[in-house]
Amino acid sequence: MSMARMLSLAPNAVPTLDELATNPERAATLPPVALHGLLCRCIGLQTALLGALLNASAETGRHVAEEPDSLIDVEAAAQRLGVSRDWLYRRARHLPFRVPQGRMLRFSSQGITRYIRSRQGRGSE
Repeated sequence: MSMARMLSLAPNAVPTLDELATNPERAATLPPVALHGLLCRCIGLQTALLGALLNASAETGRHVAEEPDSLIDVEAAAQRLGVSRDWLYRRARHLPFRVPQGRMLRFSSQGITRYIRSRQGRGSE
């Protein structure tokens, strides 16, 4: 039996997805054909929402789960990159994620993430 046919027979018996989201325990009382129809609609909606989110993410050039940016010190940056503090100090001037602050040297957390992604698959220097 199709979802449209089922809804036409008992329109009040099958809750909407919004109603189920508010009261999920209602799903346990539904017949299998209603559960199947609702699940198909839910999967279709999930696919559409995910596609829209990925498109929006690609248009802005940002990653969906991108971490908030913060400035980290040499010790934390060296640990994230798997290098020594000395290596960072020697190359800091040429690293795109360095953020000089007076005499202090800080690094962008997001910049390090982008740097690591851009270097994946390449040989080490």
